[in-house]
Parts: sequence; C-alpha cells; structure tokens
Amino acid sequence: MVFNKKKKSPSRKAPYMYQTPEQMKHFAWCIHNGIGICVIPNWKTADKWNVEIILRGKSTINPADYEGVEALTKMYEYCKYYYDKNKKNEK
Repeated sequence: MVFNKKKKSPSRKAPYMYQTPEQMKHFAWCIHNGIGICVIPNWKTADKWNVEIILRGKSTINPADYEGVEALTKMYEYCKYYYDKNKKNEK
C-alpha cells in the first residue's frame, strides 16, 4: 500500500508577549468597534512579521518588517492610535 503524503504548508510560530491592561483595553475597543489589527507572517523573509489593519472591510498591510515582539508592540501602538483618535472625536 502506498500513501501519498500531503505536503505541509509553511508554518511559523506566532510571537507572544504579555499585554498590559492598557494594551488589552485598546485592543478590545478596536475589536468592539470593528477594527481588526493583527500580525501576519512575511513569507518572503525569514522570521519577519507585518501588521495588518482591517478597517471598514478594507485590509491594509504595513510594509515594514518587524521581528517577533516588535511586531506585537507595533500592533498595540496601532490599537492605541485608533482608540485615542476615536475617543477624541467622541468628545
């Protein structure tokens, strides 16, 4: 009996860092308001990540390459940016 092995898709372990309560608040606010911000692997460069922002159904990828925790830090900076920008407009 011959088994055809299915070729594995490329994979990469996602970076991890502990979030501060402020970062969690900003991230949760973005999700609640329909703003998706995440890190995605850059498959063209080893161990590099990009930040993707999905706003009103349109996806934008920051072209800058980041390493692990650096990418997550940038993601939380974007969350804070949108949180601050929209909280300022609510006043």
